Amino acid sequence: MGHQATPLNPAAMVTWIRGEGLHRQAKEWAREHVKRLEEVGITPKLAIILLNDDPVELATQRRFASLKARDVREVGGEAEIYELHDVPPERRTKEALRLIESLNKRDDVTGVIIQKPVPPFVDERALFAALSPEKDVDALTPDNKKRLLDRFDLDNDVLTCTPAGILELFRMYGIEIRGKDVVVVGKGELVGKPLSVMLMQLDATVTVLHALSKEREPYVKRADIVISAVGRPPEIYRDNPWRLTGEMIKEGVVVVGVGGKVDPISGKWHFDVDEKSVAEKASYLTPNIGGVGLATRARVLKNLIRTSYQVARLVVSSRIVGP
Repeated sequence: MGHQATPLNPAAMVTWIRGEGLHRQAKEWAREHVKRLEEVGITPKLAIILLNDDPVELATQRRFASLKARDVREVGGEAEIYELHDVPPERRTKEALRLIESLNKRDDVTGVIIQKPVPPFVDERALFAALSPEKDVDALTPDNKKRLLDRFDLDNDVLTCTPAGILELFRMYGIEIRGKDVVVVGKGELVGKPLSVMLMQLDATVTVLHALSKEREPYVKRADIVISAVGRPPEIYRDNPWRLTGEMIKEGVVVVGVGGKVDPISGKWHFDVDEKSVAEKASYLTPNIGGVGLATRARVLKNLIRTSYQVARLVVSSRIVGP
């Protein structure tokens, strides 16, 4: 009697797009440049500003901020986290602007992140307009955002961290973008909007979907690459929840999961992508833990080093050469 063949596990056929390699390389690179900067009297220091008092956003932002700060300290830099979420709403923009002005003037602070999203009553445009472009680690000041309208340099420009990290992952895994149908779910200023512009610069055909899009699933079903950057998991949100599942995508698609939120009660992460069902159909997939998050943190380190060199050229010598 012959042996029955063991059915293949479809999820075992997927290639996982992991961020550990990028993160490790970025830390090694940053550690070396911290030493070089210290030789000219500059120690990279990252300041992170938290403004959102929504319990879910605050729990998530605190987690993100602590990981970024830890990375910076591990490569020899310094980090400060400023929490302004307890400031009354009517004064929060003013207090944030005062803090930004102080950080702009401090020569020891070489990079600043205003953690997004900020609450709706805060004048976000005023905050980023006030932030020194030379210290803008997330590349969200008006001057830095203009760079995306021209050809950008992935290796040398200070670019918005998560989109740049995703493009670095595509390059590392040999994932072709040119000519592909790409769906970006979510049009936020931090991921969806800059990423869609960057993908168009790389000759992808890009569709951006959001909460008011009439039909999302037909676009998702046709896509060669799906990037989900919503951050409204059904475990936390009843209004406009989002989860990407295997039944929504075609066989062989590349899937990148970006959105995730922390439940402030349980402390548990919940994500955009149903990893198990999507892995049964995708050819490439980022794991919810160890994927885009690590690539983003890698880019934060790279951007901080670049802003630190910009500060060094301003306060020490214009002749200092760096990446």
